[in-house]
Parts: sequence; structure tokens; C-alpha cells
Amino acid sequence: DGDVIRQSLRRSTHDQYLKELEHQGLTFTCVCTRTSLGSLGQCEADCSSRRHRTGSVRFKVPDDLPNILDDLILGSRVTPRLPANFVIRRRDGLIAYQLATAVDDLDELYTHVIRGADLLESGYRQMAIQSALGRQSPRYGHIPILYDQQGNKLSKQTGAAPVDIQTPDQNLKFALRFLNQSTALSDTSSVRDILEHAIDHWNPKAIAPPEV
Repeated sequence: DGDVIRQSLRRSTHDQYLKELEHQGLTFTCVCTRTSLGSLGQCEADCSSRRHRTGSVRFKVPDDLPNILDDLILGSRVTPRLPANFVIRRRDGLIAYQLATAVDDLDELYTHVIRGADLLESGYRQMAIQSALGRQSPRYGHIPILYDQQGNKLSKQTGAAPVDIQTPDQNLKFALRFLNQSTALSDTSSVRDILEHAIDHWNPKAIAPPEV
């Protein structure tokens, strides 16, 4: 593993990619409020032709994007209808998640990205940005996510209890069982043994496709 990369320290790099998209004519400044946006969160006003000086910056999704995603877990899927545009720089000047993540994955030369199925739509948006930049996207795989009894995703946002870092072996075994992976190990197996066993017996076809 390499050093931790913090998006907050890569502002100049993100700005360079933003300028590249602007140079291609794939951005515009939007002054719409949330209540005035369309059903997909897209600007449906005439902001793209008004050349506003302040506001959020939106990426115009090209019409010729590939409409198939070959997901490592979900298989081949038809891309859902994306909004015609979405925010890549916020009104306050901060680079939005979609642009920052898309270009960071490129710069880090990631070949594979595995994450929760709740981020599937984000994957489509990030691939749209990467394609517009003329770059090859990583291979994506979207795994099921955990919910509580009320149907809320287990996360900091929903107040879920943190993972107990004092029991890494039990945490790994739980995760492997959740993903229907082999856990044929003794109760005294070390973390290294569990990881090596998981690598040797990894079977993505056994993972139950998440509901998306």
C-alpha cells in the first residue's frame, strides 16, 4: 500500500482537469437552486447559454457515451439514463466528489475499484468524466451493502456503531461470510492466514448480486 492520498490536498490537480473539460466545451456555470432543478438533479434552464460568471460548474454528459457497464460483480448492465449534466465544482468553489474521485482514480493508476452498490450511479458519472478526458476507466465491481433492521445503510451518516478494531479476525470472517466466500478456517487463525485464505479462494461469482 502507498501513502494516504487526501483529496483536499489535490486542488491544483483537480483544477487542471477541470480546465481540460472546460477547454473541450463540456462545462457551464449554473445558478439554479436545488428547487429549480429537474427530476434527475440536472439543470433544465438556459444556464449553458448565458455564460454566468458565478455559480456551480456542471459537466455536460456527452451523447455518445457507451451504454454498457461490464461490472465485476453485477455483470453486463445497461447504463441507466444519466442526467444531461451534473455538478463537478460546487457553488462555494470546492471540487465536487464526482470529478475529484474520477481523476484521482486515474492518477493513482487504479486497475480495479470495488465498492458498495449504492455508488453504482456514481460509477457511471465518473466513467463519463474519464471518457471525456480520453482515459481508460478502472474495472468496477459493486458489492452488497449492510442494512439495519429498519432498512438503513450501516454508515456514519445513519449513526451505525463503528467496527471494533480490536477483533480484526472476526471482522474479516464476518465480511467473508457476508460475501458468500470460503471461511474454512480454525477459530485461532491469524489475520494473515485469513487474508491469504481469502485471496486463494476468492470467488466473485459466489457474491449475491446486490439490489440496485
